[in-house]
Amino acid sequence: MNDTQWSIDLITPKSVAGTALLGKACDIIEIIGKSPGLVGQAALSERTGIPRATLYRILAALIGRGLVRPDPVTQNYTLGFNFLELAQNAWSSSDLASIASVELRRLRDLTGETSYLAVQEGSHVLALGRFESAHDKRSNARLGVLKPMHCTSQGKSILAHLSEAQLDAVLSGELQSFTPNTICDVEQLRSHLAIVRARGYAIDDEEIVLGTRCVGAAILDDGGRPLAAISVAGPTFRMPPERAEQLGKEIAEVARRISSQLTPTLKAAAYHSSGFRVWTNRAAYMGGAPRWDSRRNALVWADLLAPAVRIDGGEESDSISLHELSQSIGSLVPSENGFVVSTGGEVVLCGAEGIQNRVDGAGASVIRALRTDASGIIWVAAFDVDANVTRIGTWSVGAGFEPTLDLAGDVADIAVAGDLGLYVAQPARQSVLLVERATRRKRKFADIPKVAGSPCALAVDENLNAWVGLSDGWSVVKLDENGEIQRTIALPIPNPTGIAFGGDDLSDLFVTSARTGLSRESLTNAPLSGQLLSVSVGERGLPEAIGKP
Repeated sequence: MNDTQWSIDLITPKSVAGTALLGKACDIIEIIGKSPGLVGQAALSERTGIPRATLYRILAALIGRGLVRPDPVTQNYTLGFNFLELAQNAWSSSDLASIASVELRRLRDLTGETSYLAVQEGSHVLALGRFESAHDKRSNARLGVLKPMHCTSQGKSILAHLSEAQLDAVLSGELQSFTPNTICDVEQLRSHLAIVRARGYAIDDEEIVLGTRCVGAAILDDGGRPLAAISVAGPTFRMPPERAEQLGKEIAEVARRISSQLTPTLKAAAYHSSGFRVWTNRAAYMGGAPRWDSRRNALVWADLLAPAVRIDGGEESDSISLHELSQSIGSLVPSENGFVVSTGGEVVLCGAEGIQNRVDGAGASVIRALRTDASGIIWVAAFDVDANVTRIGTWSVGAGFEPTLDLAGDVADIAVAGDLGLYVAQPARQSVLLVERATRRKRKFADIPKVAGSPCALAVDENLNAWVGLSDGWSVVKLDENGEIQRTIALPIPNPTGIAFGGDDLSDLFVTSARTGLSRESLTNAPLSGQLLSVSVGERGLPEAIGKP
């Protein structure tokens, strides 16, 4: 393909005034154009009601004009190549086409993969143009072919920004399965679209064609409504999940540039769920370790880097500075006389006035998490960097740290699930483990797909189900008893550092996050990073007892 020109195809149904014969010709073109495959004479006759003899004469005229062409094998019909030239002329002066062509060529050159522009056509997307990859094995989707929206990155990125009424209309029919990865459950798709909306890009993870992975983002108008979508597609061996995630951010930025050039006043909007409540007036550098304190009827959490203990909710809002600490805070739990806070391998007892006492913790190991069980016993997860082992056990002032279980590798969080045991999040392994309390037997409970984010924070509901905060995933997911994702809560921040159930009936999910480490672009798209947020999830959490050190 000539680099200075790209192929564009568009079929625009028109209601043409004039003779009945001209109207019938247009009906035939519409049916053929909207069909995802070839259309035979019998189907055309049945759908239009045109007698076979008349249909044959009209088709012959359309073929002669290059508007329709017969397949040499089946003798069924598809659109003719003349449509490419007509569409090129129609769109050559279009702002969308001209602006997108520059950006998509740059994307093709940057990635080495095929880039596309598409628009919504009913419940499908229609490819208007592409820049082809130079590789022999490449994505080469035909222009002018309609594809379902629910299983393409372009379609999902558009669906994520439709109104509820528009979305209901598109998803009203049965969702067809093309591969084992196709999302056919409407509610699961809606949860997935919430993540797409928060991230700003969608991934087709072999959902329509096995062996092909595609990343797309919507081009929005100044009201946040989708005008079109762009995407980059390639074979999975060149487009692994990690690369797809990296490309997602780049493609989302390209889509924003196209949007801003189409409408000078358009600003890249960050979409936040209106259900989230912001509890804080100032952001933390790095929030973490949220715990609901039933005595205060408030959420106790830490600014890990400040370092400080913060209390928000109910009638109380306070910050207790722990500036005397030589290291950042690792974790905390409310205790009978205040708070138990970890810093490095040390445990610090704190009260309303700050540090009260420093006691032995986990020695040279770094304490990653502190949690309490129903009786107030404090559990510790401590990472031995030299041995690359996490040791989990109980801690008290008198006995110190008594590890009962070793795990290979580091952990981000633990959570007590009653008699079921302990959930353990291991981001590097993309997994959540379950340690049975009675036997101390450990097993992998859930594998989290890397495309969804890395498990970094844990909470437990009253039915002992695990809720997992996903770093770089813009979401919290609920796992069922089999470790499968049952529900997704889309977040307005990319990296939840801690999650906890709280509120009067423990049905609010509190989320902490960080501003430190985020780029200026990330902060622009996630301005609530570092704030304490909550959202009502309609499910009760498991109460966390006050620690008895």
